[in-house]
Amino acid sequence: MWDKNNNLLIFIFMLVALEAILFLSGNYELNKKQERVIQNKEIERQTEIQNVFDHAQILAKTFSVYDRTDQKEIYSKNRNEILPLASLSKIMTVILALEKHKLDDIVIISKNYLEGNENNALIMGEKWKVGDLAKFTLISSSNDGAFALAMNDPNFLSEMNKKAGEIGMQSSTFLNFTGLDINTKQAGSYGTALDVNLMAIYAMENYPFAFRATILPNIVLKSESGYAHNVKNTNTIISKVPNLLFSKTGFTTLAGGNLTVIFKNKTGHIIAITLLSSTEDGRFSDMEKLVEIANNL
Repeated sequence: MWDKNNNLLIFIFMLVALEAILFLSGNYELNKKQERVIQNKEIERQTEIQNVFDHAQILAKTFSVYDRTDQKEIYSKNRNEILPLASLSKIMTVILALEKHKLDDIVIISKNYLEGNENNALIMGEKWKVGDLAKFTLISSSNDGAFALAMNDPNFLSEMNKKAGEIGMQSSTFLNFTGLDINTKQAGSYGTALDVNLMAIYAMENYPFAFRATILPNIVLKSESGYAHNVKNTNTIISKVPNLLFSKTGFTTLAGGNLTVIFKNKTGHIIAITLLSSTEDGRFSDMEKLVEIANNL
């Protein structure tokens, strides 16, 4: 027989359930309100970032600012512009050489690798460790070094393009190892600024031995043949980039001035910036402006 105690228990249960529903409903509304506040703050922040970069006086036709910490591009100018990469191509050349060979593997410099008109020129018959030759090639932007690292491998170029796809470089094409213009109308490589940022981040994180050396103003590298090469960095503003982690220059007639840097900003975020198609000198002043903005984000 149903008694008053059962009725009381049901009544209490209903009260508890109602309170729970009201509590959950209140929490849901509170959470939604907090989400809207966070979203609004993020929109405000993005708008502020957009405005600051929009008003920067930059000569480059395109540039990309990528936050590696948050894994997203935070600003781009002419994002889909595909332009000549010039010697930024050597980043991929070195990536592939280090992927295919051990750091201590020996490269013998043959006549086929030499143009004969470079500073810090390699010497025919000289023996290099792959790791040291990679540093030499990156820091001095050596075309001879790029040819030597490819080691007359008939598959090297196709593997560069395959690797680009694996990294996520959706718009990039490599036509040679150096990025040098092939003729007056065709460059040696093409891509977007975002593509280069992704490539540079991959390089720095996977092969730090070689790519972290790109922050040095100069370095003396000795080949296994005993020749010492005093190598000067082609990036003239490395001392002006705070907490620099990586840098690479590029310049040809068709490409104009290109530059990539990766650094850690004031908030501890790792930021990659690539600019394409500035001028030979303008790439450095452009980058100083962009780094100053990104450093204070």
